[in-house]
Amino acid sequence: MKTYRVEEMAGETPVSHYTVIATTPWEAATIGTKREVKARSDERLWVRVTEEGKQAVFRYTFK
Repeated sequence: MKTYRVEEMAGETPVSHYTVIATTPWEAATIGTKREVKARSDERLWVRVTEEGKQAVFRYTFK
């Protein structure tokens, strides 16, 4: 299990954030937002997931 910072974004502005322990960044996004997510294209409302330690960033949007 890894620790992720999950941020709900409006454009480039974070509107909320959570710290989540999960197996994958996709799972962290789903747990943190309590909503289903999919890969992001160019949506205004989206989810940024950062893996703590590695600082790897993943981007998702809501289904």
